[in-house]
Order: sequence, then C-alpha cells, then structure tokens
Amino acid sequence: MKTSNWKSLEAISHYHQPGGCHPHAAPLPPFYEKVEVVTGGRGWVWHREEWREVGPGDVIWNQPGDRTIGRSDFANPYRCLAVTLIAKRRRGSEMPRFSHWPDREEVRVFTRECVQLFFDDTFDRRVLFDYVVGRLLFRVNLHAHESGRRELPAEIRAVVQKIERDYARTCRLEELAAVAGWSVAHLHEVFRERMDTTPHRLLRQQRLRAARERLASTNQPVKQIAVECGFADAAAFSHAFKAVMDLTPRQYRERSLRPG
Repeated sequence: MKTSNWKSLEAISHYHQPGGCHPHAAPLPPFYEKVEVVTGGRGWVWHREEWREVGPGDVIWNQPGDRTIGRSDFANPYRCLAVTLIAKRRRGSEMPRFSHWPDREEVRVFTRECVQLFFDDTFDRRVLFDYVVGRLLFRVNLHAHESGRRELPAEIRAVVQKIERDYARTCRLEELAAVAGWSVAHLHEVFRERMDTTPHRLLRQQRLRAARERLASTNQPVKQIAVECGFADAAAFSHAFKAVMDLTPRQYRERSLRPG
C-alpha cells in the first residue's frame, strides 16, 4: 500500500473522550477513512458483531461504513490521535483494521508532531500528508510482519532467533535442529511448509542482509565483511552476493554510496 492511494489529509486531532459517557460513533461515508491511534484510556470498537477492546498503542484504521470507537471506560476514558483521510476509491483503501504501535513514547511524540504541524498554516501540507500517512503505513506493515513471526511455532521462532543472533559463525544443521528439539529432516519439512524456505537459505539471507548493511554504511574492507558475516572467504562471499544481487560487493557499495 502506498501514500498515492489517498487523495488528501482532511483532519487531525488529539481527541479526549469525556468521562461518564460514550462517544457517538457514526458510520464513515464513502471515500472517508479515519485512523485512530489510542494514546490512553480504554475504549471499544464494534467489529464483527462484537465489541473489541482497544487501549494505548492500538491503531484502528476505519474504512467507509465502519464506526469509530463507540464505547469508552467511564472511569478511564480513551484518548486517541484521529487522522481523517480521503481515499481515491469509494470503498476506501482496505487496510487491515487493527494493528499495534508498542512504543508509547513514539506514539506521544508522533501525536504531538501531527497536531502541531496540521494547525501550522506555514508548513507544507503535502509534506505533512506524506509523513503522517507514510509513518502510519510503516507501523501497520511492521505490525503485520511481526505478527506473522509470532504465529510461527515456538520451535521455529527459536531457530530463527538463533540464526539472527549467531549468523556470523558456523551454524550446523544438526545444531539448529537441536534448538527446536527436532531431527534435521523434520526441521527442513517444517521450514518449507511454514516459511517456504530452508534453514540454510535463511542463514544465507541473514548473512547477506548483514553484509549489505555494512557495505552501505561502513568503510570496512570486503574481506573483513565477508569473514565477520560468516562467509569462508571473500571469494565465497562475492559468489553468494552476486548470485542474489546480480552485483559484486564492490559494485553494490559504489551504487549505494553514489550521490543522487
């Protein structure tokens, strides 16, 4: 999903629900979307024929026909950043309705920035639109990415964490299988079924990802990067790198550091 799926930013506010009453939650009209990022308190959203509780850090992306937060805790009323967007399609952008932003300090700072800049008539409205929508899209996609990992079996998550932590050293398949408590054959089978890859390929991907980061952000020699990212030598590194990136490590570095 790209920012080009929306036409404009209609409104931004930091809404504080009064105590002792519920909000009025009318269905959104065609083309209108409202993103609610809960900054405090407790509320509930009507979703799939039941009330779903939301709290700090929850992001609710309401589409045309959806109702915004419709109930509030009388003793601890909810507060939320409310961002109203105009979509290019009558039925909206069809974003996932629920996601979560776990860092409350980030939410607080983002809320303050959005509200202040929206009411600053001297600030470029298009820049603000790209920033607000882009940041929300990032958080929604990051949540989906992390949720997909949490849905994996605990044994697979343990193996993935080990690969991400120890990619720079030799990781034998027997060692990875032992982390899961499985045989090597069963580890391969579950990896292919749940992740559409193999432990060896995932290990190589992690090594290449770490190498790309170093090539683009450090002046370390290619030979040093190769060894520190788990490759036997510079030749093996260059062969694996070019097979995936269609560039040698040096070509990749030159392109990444090229201005413009």
